[in-house]
Amino acid sequence: MSDENKNTVREPDFEKLANDTSASKFNKMVTLVLLAICIVLAGFIIYRMVASRPDTGLAAPVADNALAAVNVSAEAAFIGDFSNITRLNGEVDRAGGDDISVYPDITSTGTVTEVLVSLGDEITAGDTVAYIDSSRPGASYKASPVVAKAGGIVTDIPVSVGQTVSASQPVVTLSGSSDLVVNASIPEKFLGTAAVGMPAEMESVAYPGRMYEGKLTYIAPTVNPANRSSEIEIQFTGDTAGIKQGMYIRLNLETEHIANALMVPTAAMDTYLGDPIVYIADNGTARRQAVTVGSSNDEYTVITSGLNEGDMVITAGNVTDGTAISVVSQEE
Repeated sequence: MSDENKNTVREPDFEKLANDTSASKFNKMVTLVLLAICIVLAGFIIYRMVASRPDTGLAAPVADNALAAVNVSAEAAFIGDFSNITRLNGEVDRAGGDDISVYPDITSTGTVTEVLVSLGDEITAGDTVAYIDSSRPGASYKASPVVAKAGGIVTDIPVSVGQTVSASQPVVTLSGSSDLVVNASIPEKFLGTAAVGMPAEMESVAYPGRMYEGKLTYIAPTVNPANRSSEIEIQFTGDTAGIKQGMYIRLNLETEHIANALMVPTAAMDTYLGDPIVYIADNGTARRQAVTVGSSNDEYTVITSGLNEGDMVITAGNVTDGTAISVVSQEE
């Protein structure tokens, strides 16, 4: 080899080196991606294998309706007598009848010397209610009795002792009946269900807790346009001890009665798409049931179709159709 060749230095091929470096980086990137995919797949396989074992403490994914059960209260649909009660206020009065005026039996005028009765007294025909001195000035004093020609309750005493009265002036006014009644007004919206003969339960504010029985005996044929109500009269049918004319009365009038009605608690009622429904407790699951309803009050609702006697309806608990439930309070 000549000295010229020995001393010649070959220059590196930079283009080739650059190409070789790019290929190496690409291969490494592909390898890393493939390795990551393998790790993910291996982890998923291991998770499924472990999760499927019953003793690992891990649980497989579950459906929504397999979640913890919702605690609910339920009551059975039952058959009974349904009542709708209308609560009113009234006042004790005397039964209808013309008032009776008691006049003095004198020829002209006289002075009232004595009044023998008080408001509310019950008198009979022939009782003396007052005395009048009808003597003339200078003549001997002569007391003239004022006698009631009919019986009744004293409702007014328009004179006083010492007052001068004439033969045409009443001394006492009587109510023609001694029977006590309760006068009240019933709102127009209840007139469709109110009827003469309906039972009533009454309480006087003077005797809290003491209940009196009565019945509806009169409904006015007109409606008062000012308050959209009609006058009614309730007659006492039992003991009236302690009741006096003018007393304030709380009145419960049974404006509707349905015998042998299928009922559920009103708390069980709900709606779905605007229609009435209930939820039935059915072997650990809440089942939505469409129903048709009749009358209702704060406590119970009449069911006309969709349920059977004994069906357990959910009265408390946030449920939808298919919710897993646990009945914690149950009444049959």
